[in-house]
Amino acid sequence: MTTPLSDDDLRLELDIVARKAGLTIPADRHDAVLTSYKELKRMTALMRQPRGAAAEPSNIYSLVGSRRGGRHG
Repeated sequence: MTTPLSDDDLRLELDIVARKAGLTIPADRHDAVLTSYKELKRMTALMRQPRGAAAEPSNIYSLVGSRRGGRHG
């Protein structure tokens, strides 16, 4: 896992990403967007960790047999 960016570096990264996407973040919302961006990066790093087969669900479910009345259509 990479080292988390400092708040200043994260702010710079957000500004660059927003500029590349053609977005203008209003000054009064910038802190809130920055907080969300920081959380998004944290969750993305969490989801990108390798997982073994034990982390996969062991069952699949079908909704066909669980419909009310048992009728289709």
